[in-house]
Amino acid sequence: MTAEQTANQGPQADEELDAFFHVDGDAMVPTWLASSPWGPVLHGRMTGGLAARAAEQVLAEDPDLICTRLTIDMFKSAPLAPMQVSTRTVRSGRRIRIIEVTVEQDGTAIGQGKFVLLRRAEQPDGVFRETPGWIAPPPGPELGPPMRNDGPGLDGASEGHRWTAPHQSWRVNGRSGPESAGTWVRDVYPLVAGEELTPLVRLGLAGDLASPEANTSTRGLHFINADYTIYLGRELHGEYIGLQPYGHVSERGVAVGQCVVHDENGPVGFIATTALAN
Repeated sequence: MTAEQTANQGPQADEELDAFFHVDGDAMVPTWLASSPWGPVLHGRMTGGLAARAAEQVLAEDPDLICTRLTIDMFKSAPLAPMQVSTRTVRSGRRIRIIEVTVEQDGTAIGQGKFVLLRRAEQPDGVFRETPGWIAPPPGPELGPPMRNDGPGLDGASEGHRWTAPHQSWRVNGRSGPESAGTWVRDVYPLVAGEELTPLVRLGLAGDLASPEANTSTRGLHFINADYTIYLGRELHGEYIGLQPYGHVSERGVAVGQCVVHDENGPVGFIATTALAN
C-alpha cells in the first residue's frame, strides 16, 4: 500500500492495537491507542513521542551527544489519520547540535519539536544546589496497583469503545489537584509497532502529562496544554517516570506549570508547560 492510499485510511482496526503507530512507507498510521480522552483525535503527547523518536535517530549517529532540552509545540488538534515526520538540523557545532522535528498531516504542521543536543564532558567538582526533595515510594506494593483512568466514549470508534489511558499511573499520596504529591507513569505500548520504547521516547510521551499534574485545581482540570519543555540534567534510567508538581501560576485563562522529573534513582530534570483555559 502506498503512502497516498494510506492517507485515506482512518485508525487501524482493533485487532492491531499493539502500538500507537504502524509505519506504512513514509506515513505514521495511528491506532485507537493514540486517541485523546476528549474525542476521536490524536492525543497531544503523540507529537512528543514522534518528535523524540526522530531526535533519537540523530543521537544514534553520535553517541557522545545527549539530549538536554526538548520543547514540544502543539499547534492544533488533529484527527486520527496518517502523518509524516521530518527532521531539520538548525545548528551543528563541535559541542552543540540543535534540530527541529515537524509532525505534519496532509501537508499541514500539527506540531513541532526542538531539541538541544550537547556533547558530554568531564563533570566539574564541587557541591551544587539540591533539587527539592520528593518523599515518594517507587511503584510497588506500597502504592498498590496502577489506577484505571477512563474517559468518555469516542464518537466514530468501534461500538462499545471507551477511552482508557494506555499507560499505567500511580498517585503518590492518592490525591489529585493542588493536594497531589505527584504521580508515577509508565507506558506499556510501543510508540511504533516492532520498536522497543526507549527512555527518551518515554519522556517525550510523558511530558504532556505534566500539565494536568501542575494545572489541576480543586474543581478539576480546565486547562488544555499548548506546549511543554523538558530540561534534562542526566539520562533517564528504567521505565518509570515520576512527575513531582512544583508550581502553578495563572490569570485570565492562561497558566504555566512546572514539575520535577524523576526516575527510580532520583531527579532527572524539569518540565515546564503553558496552557489555556478550556
